[in-house]
Amino acid sequence: MLTELHIKNFAIIDQLTISFPRGFTILSGETGAGKSIIIGALTLLMGGRASADLIRSAEEEASVEAIFDISRSPFLAQKLAEWGVEGDDSLLLRRAISRSGKGKAFIGSHLVTITMLGNLGEELINISGQHEHQLLLKPDQHLEIVDEFGGLLPLRNTYTSTFHQLTSLTQELNALIQAKERREERIELLRFQIKEITDANLHPGEEEQLREERSILNSSEKLFQTTKKAYETIYADKGSVLEQLKSALRELKEPSQIDARLSPLFSTLESSVFQVEDLALSLRDYYQRIEFDPKRLEEIESRLAEIHALKKKYGETVEKVIASRDRAEHELKELTESGEKIEELKGAQEKLDKETLELARRLSQERKKAAAALKEKVEKELASLGMKKTVFEVKAVGASAKGEGRENIVIDNHSLHEKGMDDLEFFISPNPGEELKPLSRIASGGELSRIILALKRIIAQEEEVSTLIFDEVDAGIGGATAEVVGRKLKEISRRHQVLCITHLPQIACFADTHYSIIKETRKGRTFTLLKKLNEVEKVEELSRMLGGREITTKTREHAREMLSAAQGLS
Repeated sequence: MLTELHIKNFAIIDQLTISFPRGFTILSGETGAGKSIIIGALTLLMGGRASADLIRSAEEEASVEAIFDISRSPFLAQKLAEWGVEGDDSLLLRRAISRSGKGKAFIGSHLVTITMLGNLGEELINISGQHEHQLLLKPDQHLEIVDEFGGLLPLRNTYTSTFHQLTSLTQELNALIQAKERREERIELLRFQIKEITDANLHPGEEEQLREERSILNSSEKLFQTTKKAYETIYADKGSVLEQLKSALRELKEPSQIDARLSPLFSTLESSVFQVEDLALSLRDYYQRIEFDPKRLEEIESRLAEIHALKKKYGETVEKVIASRDRAEHELKELTESGEKIEELKGAQEKLDKETLELARRLSQERKKAAAALKEKVEKELASLGMKKTVFEVKAVGASAKGEGRENIVIDNHSLHEKGMDDLEFFISPNPGEELKPLSRIASGGELSRIILALKRIIAQEEEVSTLIFDEVDAGIGGATAEVVGRKLKEISRRHQVLCITHLPQIACFADTHYSIIKETRKGRTFTLLKKLNEVEKVEELSRMLGGREITTKTREHAREMLSAAQGLS
């Protein structure tokens, strides 16, 4: 139950705090005073769309806070516990919006997403207004009403889950079947690719080694001449480097024996002689092994050309070519096993077909029962609302395969969508002898208001939402009908907290609590004020609603009579 609402910097509201008791609360006031703004604030708290236009002029942020008594709602406490939100019998919801586009939502002291706030808000408040009038004219909403009334949502959720499993499996199966049609051609190509790469017997690093060998072979004559010349200069020629080093070594031998300081130098020179001699012999071994092999060079060029061709087809490097072969082998394995997978999925599809169709049939049968019960109750409620001879029907037709934005499947000539095998639409005949016609084509504004009220009263007997809000429930009605509507709202308030915005005194007189909303202009700015009316003020407000600006003694007497009569029914 909504116990308190605080609005700050929202539209033309500066600051407004409203306390709501149990029972039937009326909000009334002149047109434009801000009554619907309060509904807008609650809608925002329920996850409604935010806009900077909602923020009061010259302010940077607007906020809406509401406190709820959830002591009689154990299911809400359980839901909060699942979200990790601790609380007691009192629950605070808060939402703030700013001109920067950033907004915040809170459940208690916990920062939450707008979706979470909206989901919880829907469990706490049900708002009936102009939007609901529009929804009632859409046949796809009629299915929702019947399912909610019949308590069929758990069964429908089970069906929907099975339906989605079936559609997902069917998509996978169709993809495999389509792939099968191209499978043989693809398998042949994959086998060719795998054989081509495998037969090439590639090795990582091979290309670099071949390029190095080719470079050596192309330069073999130059390498022979230069290394042979170096050998001769160091070792073989007369007066070679080695011969001169040995001569120097002989010259230093005796002096190094005389002066100990020359001994290390002699040893270094002696070591150099041995190193140069080893170097020369290594050079000789190198050039003697050099081969002029045009045939090997031709083999290398051929192998490099083969590797280049494979890289052009399968990857930029030898490693990528090998990886391409591995992928082809994996795909080939999957394709060769897909035949078995198709048969497996066909079996699963057949089983899910039967299960989905059986659930759809059960759901359809239960809807027929719910539709018959709803017809009886709606006609009874409408009769008490001044539409005594009205005939109300819920017509079930096979699900259309042309449902907009809807996925349909056909099982045994039955077209199914994610909500079952039915499309439902409300038909009505307000007057005796008139043909039944779709609700969207025949109902006036006043009739729609009464139909919504009838449905609300019927469904309210079953639903858990503790607070019902009615905005524009009085559209298109007046006089005796308005009085009946007021009585109905009073009846609903015995089980639920009811908040109603109205212009009709025939409805307002039944209020347990009556607030008047007043718009004032101070220093060039508009302010919305709220006043809780006492018994005398109730008479004045009802008189205003009855007689407008000119309030007479007779008007006040009429207002008192209305209040007295309404209180006598409480």
